[in-house]
Amino acid sequence: MSKQQKKLKVAMVGGGMDSLAGRMHRAAIEASGCLELVCGAFGSTRQRSIETGKALGLEPMRVYGVYRDMFRRESRMTAEERVDLVTVIAPNNMHYPVTMAAFDAGFPVFSEKPMSCNMDEAQNLKRRTLMSKELYATAYVFPFYPALKQLRTFVSEGGIGNLRRVDVRYYHGWMGVRLETAGSRSASWRVDAKRCGAAGAIYDLAGSCAFLAEWATGLEMSALCAVGRPAVAGRLLDDDATVLLRFNNGALGMIAVSQIALGEADGVQLSLYGDKGSVHWQQASGNTWTVVTADGKATTKTVRNAPVPTRGANRFAEPYGDDAAYVAALTANYRDFAAEIIAARAGKTAKTSYVNVDAALRIATFNDLAYRSMVFTSEGRQEKWTAFNVPEVVLLS
Repeated sequence: MSKQQKKLKVAMVGGGMDSLAGRMHRAAIEASGCLELVCGAFGSTRQRSIETGKALGLEPMRVYGVYRDMFRRESRMTAEERVDLVTVIAPNNMHYPVTMAAFDAGFPVFSEKPMSCNMDEAQNLKRRTLMSKELYATAYVFPFYPALKQLRTFVSEGGIGNLRRVDVRYYHGWMGVRLETAGSRSASWRVDAKRCGAAGAIYDLAGSCAFLAEWATGLEMSALCAVGRPAVAGRLLDDDATVLLRFNNGALGMIAVSQIALGEADGVQLSLYGDKGSVHWQQASGNTWTVVTADGKATTKTVRNAPVPTRGANRFAEPYGDDAAYVAALTANYRDFAAEIIAARAGKTAKTSYVNVDAALRIATFNDLAYRSMVFTSEGRQEKWTAFNVPEVVLLS
């Protein structure tokens, strides 16, 4: 952003003071240098929103109890005063309605993942962008880890030969006990089908892994087979799941996710195996990646000046992400989307890496198919494999 360019104004939906995601997004917005948070509807109640706005030092008149009121009032302000984009950090079931309301008010949207927990909604959101070219981004931050970008380039240039296997693991254990009955707001919406969606660990964790698997390899999933269950008594949604994958080059793979793996708190781990060697990356050491040759020789590569992940003392009691490297990647994600907004206003396009509506629709499709693959039929059996086909979205006549 040039020195003359004013910071883009951000409105936040969700992300109250007790929200880990809200804290991370605010840190990323502040660190971006090109964005500033000016208003928000921060909670499920008016009082929570007001308390958050007060703690953040925002103008009282720009702290709202209901996001629709915020969009209505902000859209009527002058171009100099009105917000430039909306960031959505509410539970999954709110991503779609908030996004569509923001589009109606004329605001670009940066949303937490997934785009929706309902395929009809996901397709409708895509259709909306075809109708009016709304700018939309989702917070899949993997393209903004420097080490992962190096790994991806190495793989694309044949560094490990022809890809044979793709494994992604995302384990944490903070929900290994029933925090939802102990007042944890982060846990409570993740076990509630109305707010999280039809699946738990699949929607919360596996979708991100599916995006990483395709992005890092350049391959596309062609079929999947999923199994999952609620391991903690009293839950209805899966908190532990495994998805077998088949890719379009014939390679096989696996996504293993868990919210109940006690003692785990180190985020995503990626391993790619080719016919010449393998590469490995994990969020817990996100500024490095490792190449292993066929004879077992391992070489770890470190990205200079990349943020080193910091392991907080509270990491076993909350979702992954309260981490310097994660926030840096999220910051770069915001900057990337801001560059697109600025370019669009000038009638241009920017070279960007953010996850757009098409990629978000692929992951919504993955979530839906993985959930359906887990469900037993009326005859008491599961389908072994489900073909992976993203629905074609066209304008309705």
